[in-house]
Amino acid sequence: MRQYFLVILLVLINVACEDESANNEESFTWGEVTTINGEVPPGELSPLQDVTTSLDTIDTNGNRLIITRGVREAGTRVGIHVHKYGGHTCVLSGVITDFIEGMEPKEFPAGTCYYMPPNTIMSAANLGDDPAILLDTFILPPNESMITILEPGWSDVSN
Repeated sequence: MRQYFLVILLVLINVACEDESANNEESFTWGEVTTINGEVPPGELSPLQDVTTSLDTIDTNGNRLIITRGVREAGTRVGIHVHKYGGHTCVLSGVITDFIEGMEPKEFPAGTCYYMPPNTIMSAANLGDDPAILLDTFILPPNESMITILEPGWSDVSN
């Protein structure tokens, strides 16, 4: 009887692990998104300017580690987006306001960093008068995108 219980338990654990693995590997399907917490984030849609790559390598786990530096001009914001694998931004100068679904907007002045949770709708804006210099870090599987823009019209401003 005990052996049957162990076999059933192992089967259930295996099925649960397969389900969890499938959930982690599945791509979320996102539609167009125009608001965060019911409001359009402030700022003019604009891509990050003067982007340079500081590091782009494969780590010991086979993941891509990429660090980029860019300028978010005053009065601009990135389109509403998600990061499938999350990410991390440090504000080197200026101030960035981060808008995340389900949270209050939060300001990050120079010298601070913030985490961008995976598969979470967000946008970031420079609502100040001076450019903001940002350092972004992502760890993700090779050949995966760092960002997926969900806001309609983004391709019009990013080209």
